[in-house]
Amino acid sequence: MKKIYTLVIGLLVTGMSFAQQSFILSHIDHRGFVNFSGGTSIPVKSLMKADPSASSEISALRGSSMQVSAGYRLTRRIGIMGSFTNCLNQTSTLKLVESIQKSHPGGTWASSGGTWNCSHFLAGPYMTFKAGIWMFDARVTGGYSWIQRPYTELKGTFFDVPLTIKTAQSRNGSFSVGSGASVRCKITRNFALAVHADYVSTKASFNDITSTLTIGKDKGDEKISEVHPIGLLSIGGGLSLLF
Repeated sequence: MKKIYTLVIGLLVTGMSFAQQSFILSHIDHRGFVNFSGGTSIPVKSLMKADPSASSEISALRGSSMQVSAGYRLTRRIGIMGSFTNCLNQTSTLKLVESIQKSHPGGTWASSGGTWNCSHFLAGPYMTFKAGIWMFDARVTGGYSWIQRPYTELKGTFFDVPLTIKTAQSRNGSFSVGSGASVRCKITRNFALAVHADYVSTKASFNDITSTLTIGKDKGDEKISEVHPIGLLSIGGGLSLLF
């Protein structure tokens, strides 16, 4: 019986201590934050339109993301913030194989590709709401993105003749828009656990990409252009420094 009483008293003391700490943390006013997080990067539909004259048959798969962000509240609800997000996504080359199988039936084909490397610097206003130790942010942003199109390789045989098409990687920048939301839970006076979801949309144009065609022992280079509407949703969690 004493063990039960001891357990009940311990739970009550712990609950009172947690309630007291939550009460103290909820009354500390922080105007700024610096957030470090990691998570997943999911390709979604872009707000930008494709260019039919410079289409592409490669796309991005789900990958990983890393984000560093900072913000400062100017009024009770409104503040400004900036973020740097890097997303690494594997490449889907399935359509390359499907396309050449339609144009050259009877061959045996295999494809491979590198990694999409997308970096985004965004800034804009945000609105924040507070409920005890919880903080909720919503934002609209704009900025600039650096997109690295991965290399691709398509190889196979056509009538017993080996054929390879290699396309070099290329990098270019473009303006981008985005939006996002965050939820933070204070755990100490100056730190909070945070989760976020951010969407970014941009359109990357790549000109003079080198595509090398090798048929048997013959080789030739060609310059091609591609336009990629890009939409990425990054979802992650991490730690916030509050000040």
